[in-house]
Amino acid sequence: MQILTVSSKRQITLPRDFLDDFGIKPGGKIYIEESGDSICIKPAKSVVEESAGSLSKYVDKSRYGVTFEKIMEETRRKTAKKLISIQK
Repeated sequence: MQILTVSSKRQITLPRDFLDDFGIKPGGKIYIEESGDSICIKPAKSVVEESAGSLSKYVDKSRYGVTFEKIMEETRRKTAKKLISIQK
């Protein structure tokens, strides 16, 4: 436990070691939650950070570098073919 000083602007500075331990970098975001008479500070991760790599097992490595537009074009074409075959 450490004691921090609240500045005249009501700001605190968290020790670098503490931030490093939780992977909080300059410009990073944190959550602050009230819990009874306590304050809880947690690292806030973006949706991208939370899901990073979670879909990698579904991605064909040969597709790396293909633009989103190209993938959407191919998806629309394949979907249209499938819908046409279903209607027959």
